[in-house]
Amino acid sequence: MRTLLRSSILLSLLGISVLAESPPLAAPADAFEGVWVGTVTSPNDRANLGFAFKRGPHGLEASFWMPAMFIPGMNLGPAQIVDGTYTLPDFGVRLALLDGKLTGTFANPLLRVDLHRAEHFVAPTPVADLPKGPAPLWSRALGAETWASPVERDGIIYVGTADGRFHAIQSANGNESWSFAGAKPIYGEALATDDRIYFLDDGATLNALRRADGKLQWRAALYDEKKIGRPAPRNPTFNRRVPVPVLAEGTLYIGSPDRGLYALDAATGHVKWRQDLGAPIYASVAVDGETLIVGCYDGTVGVLDRASGRELRRTKLGGPIASAPVVAGDAILVGCRDYLLYGLRRPDLSIVWRDSYWFSWVESVPRMVDGLAYIGGSDVRRISAIEPVTGKTRWATDVRGIAWGTPVVTAHAVYEGTSAQNPAAIHHEGGITALDRETGRVKWRIVTPLPPTAERAGYIGSLVWADKKLIGAAFDGTVSAYPAN
Repeated sequence: MRTLLRSSILLSLLGISVLAESPPLAAPADAFEGVWVGTVTSPNDRANLGFAFKRGPHGLEASFWMPAMFIPGMNLGPAQIVDGTYTLPDFGVRLALLDGKLTGTFANPLLRVDLHRAEHFVAPTPVADLPKGPAPLWSRALGAETWASPVERDGIIYVGTADGRFHAIQSANGNESWSFAGAKPIYGEALATDDRIYFLDDGATLNALRRADGKLQWRAALYDEKKIGRPAPRNPTFNRRVPVPVLAEGTLYIGSPDRGLYALDAATGHVKWRQDLGAPIYASVAVDGETLIVGCYDGTVGVLDRASGRELRRTKLGGPIASAPVVAGDAILVGCRDYLLYGLRRPDLSIVWRDSYWFSWVESVPRMVDGLAYIGGSDVRRISAIEPVTGKTRWATDVRGIAWGTPVVTAHAVYEGTSAQNPAAIHHEGGITALDRETGRVKWRIVTPLPPTAERAGYIGSLVWADKKLIGAAFDGTVSAYPAN
């Protein structure tokens, strides 16, 4: 979820615009003035919420409070009150005053709000100090912003950077084995196999390198300008989401912003088939036996025949999909930018349950371990352990930062990298948090400070477990290894 400020800047709270000014109010609004607190209800949860209205230079100013989203009071701009109803269409807010209470809806998907008068918002609970994490065993500067998640194979860490370079780094000591200079920025995670490295660059070109020395083996352009009628667009996903190639029986499967899902020969890059799904694809596919499951940026989830690309079925969710579906037994987990994690039934894609992340995109790809899904929480800054069949949350822990990556799960711990960004309406911290796997209790935390002039800090992508070390690539291009005990 975008985290921006009011004025001419877009406010991240809901990822939509709010006008800095509006004409003076024509309708009286005295009855709305003051503080209102109560609850907002999601498909599976309920949280405290509050609105405050007071006179300002442009009418009745509205601000809101929500502890679950770490918002102690944020200005939404002038209220619009017509016929006894307060509306803010950009936020999906509609509150009616009846019998001394405010009731209505807030945000997508129009969550129910029930409010009563109060004297003030409740002060936020002080944040407790957390045990400090270990110092790095080694660090290496890559010299450019790093959005991608590192991957490991046979003691080597592979990661691309925004300057177009791709690096192979030894997990034992941080020494670089080789690097490759590409033509476009690299924002996405790579696929490392026994002999090859595959990654999609910002020009929607799939690159295949020889794993031993980084020598280019082939390139395949995965953006059909003739079909689209224009060059590949700038990545619109805000956090540079890029599909990762998936390999099955010698074939690579990967989506493209040209609306196509491609199947390519892994040895040669030859395109076996392309299926137009009608919307850009920024999420990786899931292989499910003889089928593929793909989430599209128009909010649809499709099931395709793996051999031919023929579409078998499709369903529509409530917002763009920018993270890979995950198959978990008879369930399919799909995160969405309508602030919900969905549990879909295999194979018909019917919705079994929905888990609310309030007003936070669900960007983290779940990690399935021993029947539980471990997943990050974006602006809501949490890590959760969820039962995939029922959607029941075993535990959920505040990790104080934007958790876009997939958690690392070991026998006794869960590790997550977080990021912070500037400007921000919600306080986040970049760093690494270690949690007890059984309870979710925080064991330790490493903080990556956000310099006042920096856009971001911390870890945009996932961490990786390698050689009994926890390794992460920070946004500033520093790759570090930490002891994980």
